[in-house]
Amino acid sequence: MTEKAIFDLDGTLLDTSPGILESVRFSLRKYGYPELSEEVMYTFVGPPLVDSYMRCLGCSREDAEKLTAAYREYYPTGPMFNAVPYGGIYDALAKLKNRGVVLSIATSKPAVFSSRVAARFGFDRYFSELRGADLQGKLSKADLIRACVGQTDPRGCVMVGDTQYDAEGAYEAGVPFIGVSYGFGDREKMKKYPTVGTADHPSEIAGFISGL
Repeated sequence: MTEKAIFDLDGTLLDTSPGILESVRFSLRKYGYPELSEEVMYTFVGPPLVDSYMRCLGCSREDAEKLTAAYREYYPTGPMFNAVPYGGIYDALAKLKNRGVVLSIATSKPAVFSSRVAARFGFDRYFSELRGADLQGKLSKADLIRACVGQTDPRGCVMVGDTQYDAEGAYEAGVPFIGVSYGFGDREKMKKYPTVGTADHPSEIAGFISGL
């Protein structure tokens, strides 16, 4: 029986892409980088920002950290709340909570931002805790998932996310993983890691968890 379900935030609970992409564009303009294609821009949603800047721009870690600082300067001025909950996600969370499943959030978005975003969209009604990244980028996704697991047997938990980073983190933490295809990740890359199943819509998540 699943005791605890751990959810990613960006691309799993919320479509946060409008605010994220707006903030990435701000950082690129500030440091004179050219506009990136829409396809490349969407790869910024989910993974740690420093990694995304280095991957997409081929820049040094030092430059990626400057870009990340510019992003974080701009993001809380308004774009942070430019997001949309995925249709059916609240119903899915209510079903799980009513079954007695403890709900947690593990997100690579810094806790200083993610806690405010989660509260703004009412997710604090469902989740007992939120573990977000530190501003120094020292915490991996696996670290955040392990923190959510706490003293619970990892086999009695499940991680729900939309990217390979979520799948990899769950694997490293010894937690079963359910992928969602409606987010921003690559379904094939997620399948490189053990996966219980892939939900094409939030309404399917509770069913996969019931089957564990």
